[in-house]
Amino acid sequence: MSLLQTENLSYIYGEGTPFCVTALDKVNIEIEKGEIVAVIGHTGSGKSTLMQQLNGLLKPTSGRVLIDGEDIRSSKAKTLETRFRVGLCFQYPEYQLFENTVYEDIAFGPKNMGLTEAEVDKRVRDAAKYVGIPEVAFKTHPFDLSGGEKRRVAIAGVISMEPEVLILDEPTSGLDPKGREQILSLIKNYRDRTGKTVVIVSHSMNDVAKIASKVIVMYNSKVLMTGTVDEVFEQSEKLCEVGLSVPQITEVFAKLHAMGYPVSEKVYTVEQAYLEIKRVLTGGDTYA
Repeated sequence: MSLLQTENLSYIYGEGTPFCVTALDKVNIEIEKGEIVAVIGHTGSGKSTLMQQLNGLLKPTSGRVLIDGEDIRSSKAKTLETRFRVGLCFQYPEYQLFENTVYEDIAFGPKNMGLTEAEVDKRVRDAAKYVGIPEVAFKTHPFDLSGGEKRRVAIAGVISMEPEVLILDEPTSGLDPKGREQILSLIKNYRDRTGKTVVIVSHSMNDVAKIASKVIVMYNSKVLMTGTVDEVFEQSEKLCEVGLSVPQITEVFAKLHAMGYPVSEKVYTVEQAYLEIKRVLTGGDTYA
């Protein structure tokens, strides 16, 4: 049984009005425990709406969201429980920081869970450690931090609730290359250390290739395809037809392969490119 799944999930904004828009149209996905799932697609494809459905912020027009096989809308208590089990970090989460100190911002969620002061403190310190925020920064006002630091504090605020599923909507959007790498590293390290499930929404094929174990492609409010990074990026022509692409490094190796060089086309990151070039130059085994 999947940890989190949808069954014919549909959602219409402004239903019954002249301005209604179908954001999700009979979407069926399955997310397993421990996966890092990337959801990709153009603006308006339904990605963010799907994320808000997964943790119960939006009520389906039709269809269901299931966690451990149970409808998250089966009762008010179940919906509330789901919001703690499925943590959602919105795009540009740093804009949602509002407390006077870093510590208070990270502690906001655990306090609202009714935990003891000692448990809240433990969760704040553990979450801060996961995202690389030192304790000396706890008394700092969030607005005095850099953009990347603010984002890490916001992510820590969600992690501190210890959700079984961590959803991050465009977690690297607007960051410089160093900030992007820091966020991607903390996401992967968090999953590796906790075994928790992570879902990220991204426009960056490079980010997806670096950390995802599964990819869900959204197009025109529907799921276009689902599979591993290899399975999805191998369908580059289909991705291009809907205005998406594969990582730039993949395009380079595809062209090299087409020119007759003995390189694999299944290269999605700079690290993989380095290893593939090294293999060719040292006369290693042929690619798969």
